[in-house]
Amino acid sequence: MAGALERARALYADAHAAEDVGRFVRALALYRQLVALLEAETPGDGQEGAALRVRAHLGIARGGYETSGDLDDALGMLDAAERSCVAADLDEERLAVWGQRGLLLLRSGDLEGAREALDRIAPGPGAEPTYDLGIVLLNRGALHLEAGEPSAAARDLRAAAEIARRIENSALEAAARHNLGYAAFLGGDLPSALREMAESEELGDRPEPVALLDRARVLAEAGLVSDAVEALEQAAALLDGGSAVVLAEVELALATCLMDLRRFDRAQEAARSAARGFARAGNTPWRTRAEAAELQAQLGADRWAVQGRPRAGLRGRAKRARELARRGERAGIAGRITVTYPALLMAAEWAALAGDLDEARALLAQVPADLGTAPLSLRLERSAMTAQVAFARGVRSAGVRAVRHGQRTLAAHRGLGSVEAVAATGVHALRLNLVDVRAALGTGDAGAVFDALERGRAAAAGAARLVPPDDPRLADLLGRARAEHQSALALGSAATADLIRRKREHLVEARRLQDRARELSWQVEGERRPVEPVTAREVRAALRRHGTDGDGLVVVSYTTVDDEILAVRIDTRGRTLHRLGLRPALLEQARRARADLSVVANVLIPQPLRDLAARSLAQSLAQLDDLLVVPLGVDGDLHVVARGQLLTLPWSALPSRLGRRTWVSERVELAAPGGAGPDARSGVVVLAGPETEGGLHEAEAVASIWPGARALVGDDATTAGAVDALARARVVHLAAHGTHVQDNAMFSSLRLADGPLFAHELDGVDLAGATVVLSACELGLSTSDVGGEALGFASVLLRHGARSVIAAVAPLRDDVAVRVMPVLHAALRDGMRPGEALARATADEAEAVPLVCFGALDL
Repeated sequence: MAGALERARALYADAHAAEDVGRFVRALALYRQLVALLEAETPGDGQEGAALRVRAHLGIARGGYETSGDLDDALGMLDAAERSCVAADLDEERLAVWGQRGLLLLRSGDLEGAREALDRIAPGPGAEPTYDLGIVLLNRGALHLEAGEPSAAARDLRAAAEIARRIENSALEAAARHNLGYAAFLGGDLPSALREMAESEELGDRPEPVALLDRARVLAEAGLVSDAVEALEQAAALLDGGSAVVLAEVELALATCLMDLRRFDRAQEAARSAARGFARAGNTPWRTRAEAAELQAQLGADRWAVQGRPRAGLRGRAKRARELARRGERAGIAGRITVTYPALLMAAEWAALAGDLDEARALLAQVPADLGTAPLSLRLERSAMTAQVAFARGVRSAGVRAVRHGQRTLAAHRGLGSVEAVAATGVHALRLNLVDVRAALGTGDAGAVFDALERGRAAAAGAARLVPPDDPRLADLLGRARAEHQSALALGSAATADLIRRKREHLVEARRLQDRARELSWQVEGERRPVEPVTAREVRAALRRHGTDGDGLVVVSYTTVDDEILAVRIDTRGRTLHRLGLRPALLEQARRARADLSVVANVLIPQPLRDLAARSLAQSLAQLDDLLVVPLGVDGDLHVVARGQLLTLPWSALPSRLGRRTWVSERVELAAPGGAGPDARSGVVVLAGPETEGGLHEAEAVASIWPGARALVGDDATTAGAVDALARARVVHLAAHGTHVQDNAMFSSLRLADGPLFAHELDGVDLAGATVVLSACELGLSTSDVGGEALGFASVLLRHGARSVIAAVAPLRDDVAVRVMPVLHAALRDGMRPGEALARATADEAEAVPLVCFGALDL
C-alpha cells in the first residue's frame, strides 16, 4: 500500500511539473497513468488517495481542453471531480475544482461564467496562504486582464505573488509577476511591462510560451516588430505537444506582426490558422478576433496595392467587415475594442476606397473619437481613417488636423527609452504618413507634399533619453561583450580549425551579451524630446532671411511612393514637385555603386580590376546623378532630405556635386545661426584606433591643424576617452576601423585600443553642437527599420544632437583619408561649414570619395 502511495505521489509531481511548463501532452499521459494506478491499487491513506484522484482529474480536464479544445468533456471531468470532493469531504480540492472551472471558462472566452466561478471562491481577509488560493487569484487576475481591467487585475496578481512568496513557490510567483507585467502593458507602461516580465523569467527555469507571447505583444506595441516575430517563433517551437489554444494566440499575434512587415499573404494564413485553433477550442470571441485579423491583412494588401481593386470587391469586403463588427458586440467591451471598432474602421476604409464616402463617414461615426486606453494601433487607425475621409471629401484642414492628432498620440505614447525603440515607433506612423502624403500628392501642390513628408518624419524623430542610463548591469554586459570581441581579435588571422572554432565561440558569446544589453536598454524609461515638423513656407522664409539668391542653396526632399521617386525642390524663388523615375532603377544603380566602391578601396585587389571597377563606378554615379540631381537644376549648395536607401547614397561624389557643398539629413531641421552649440563645448579631440595604416599619421596631421588639440593615440585611444570627447568637445575626429552591423545596427562600432565602441554606448550622450568626423569605413551607413527610420553609428550621433557628422557610406582607403582629412579640418578651422569643408577636401581627388556630410539645415 505504502509503495502505491509513493508511486502515486511521484506520478503526480511529474505530471504537475509538465503542466507547469505547458507540456500538456506529457502531463495528460502522466495524469492518466496516475488514475490507472489509483484504480488498480488502493493506497494506504484513503483521504490522500482520493485527493490525488481529484488532482489527476483536474489535470486531465485542463490538459484535454488545451490539447483538443473539448470544453464539454473538460467540464464533465470537473463535475465528476467535484462529486468526489463532496463524497470524501475534500474542501481544499473542491476549491481547486472551482478554480480550474474558472480557468477553463476563461480560456474558452466565457468571461461571465469564469467571473462567477472565481468570485464564488474569492478569499476573504486573513485567508490561509495556499497554492490553490494563489492559483485562484492568479486566474482571476487573468480574467480582469482579458476584460480590460488592469487595475483590478493588479490587485489580485500582487496578492497571488505575495502568497507565492510566503509558500516559497517560485513558479506561481513567476506567473503572477509576468501577468503584472501584462497589466502594465495594458496600462500603456511598456518599460515596466518588460521589467516585470524579465524579472519573472529569472524566477523560472526556462522561457515559457505564454511568457514569450506576452513579451512579443509588448515589443510589437513598441514597434520592435522583428524582435516580436522572433519571440513568437520561439514560442511556437516550444508549443510542440503543448497548448493548442496558446498556439492559436501565438499565430494571431504573429499575423499582426506580419501585417506590420507588409507580408500580407503570410499574415492571412496565420490568422486563418489561429481562427481554426480557436474554433476547435470553442472560443468564439477569440475566433472572431482572428477573423478580424484576416480581414485586416486583406485590407493591408489593398491599401498598399499600386493598382486599385474593383469596386464590387471592395464593397463585398466592406460588407464582411460590417457583419464581423456586429458579431464582436456579443463579447461586450472587450469585443468592441478587439473586433467591433477595428471592423468598423476596416469597413469605412473599404467604402472610401470604393468611393462610397457617405457610408464611410457613417461607419466612422460609430467608432468613439475618444478611445481612452485602447491599444495604440486602434487609436492611430481611428485618426488615419478620419483623415482619409476628410481628404476624400476635399476638407484638407480637417484631414491635416486628424493626422496631427494621431501623431501627437504617438508622441505621447509611453514607449521604451532607447534610441532604437524611439525609432521603432515609426512603424505605427506609416499608415498616417501614407494617407497624408497620398492626399498631398493628389493636390499637385509641392508645398503640401513637403509638409506631409515632414510631418511623418517628425513623428519618430529625436532621442528618448537625455542622459545615459546609470545601470551597472548594462555597463557590465557591454564591457563583457567588448572583452569577447578583443579575445576573438587576439587570436589573430591564422585559419586553423581550432582557431576558427575559438573565434566563433567568442563572437557568439559577444552577440549573446549584446542582445542581453539591448533587451535591458528597453526597460529604461525615456524622456522624449518632442520634434515639431518644419513647413515649406518656413524653409523658404529661412532661405530668404539668410540672403541666399536664386543660384544659392537648394533644399530637396526625396521620397518614394508606390515605387515612384518624387522630389520637392525649394529655393528662394519657390517650390516645385518633380517625378524622377522608378525605385527599382535607383536600387540597382545604388547597389552597383556600393559594390564598385568596395573594390576600388581594396588594395589587395589587382590594379587592373580596380581600374575596371572605377570605370563602372563612374558610370553608376553618373546615372544616379542623372536620375536624382541633374533634372532639378541645382547649381549651388544642396541640402538633401531623404530616408532609407536614398539617405546613404554617396551624394558628395555625384559628378554634378564635386566641389560643391552637399549635406544630408533624414528630415529638415533648422540649425541655430552658424550651427552654434552649447557654451560648455570647447576644444578638439583626435583619436586614432589600432592597426589603421596611416591612422597615426592622419591623427597627428589633423591634431596639428587645430591649436591646442588633444590627440589620443595608442593605449590612450580608449572607448571611455571617445565617449568623454563626444560629450564635451566641439570637434571630434575618430580615425579607426569601423563596422556597420546590418542586422543589429545599435552595435555598429569603432575599434579603439580597449575594444569596440558600440553605437549603443552613445545612447543618451548629449551631443548638441558637436561636429564629428568618422574616418572609418561605412559608419555613415544605416539600417532602416520597418518604419523607415535609420539606425547606425552616425544616425545615433545625429539623434543626440550633433551639429554635423562626416562619415563614409562605403569603404574608405587609408591613403585617401590621410590626404583628405587634414584639408577638411583646415577648412573647418578657417570657419567653413562642414559640408563646404568636405567639398573643398575632396574636390581634387581622382577617385570618388564616399564621405558624406550629415546634419541639419545649416544656413
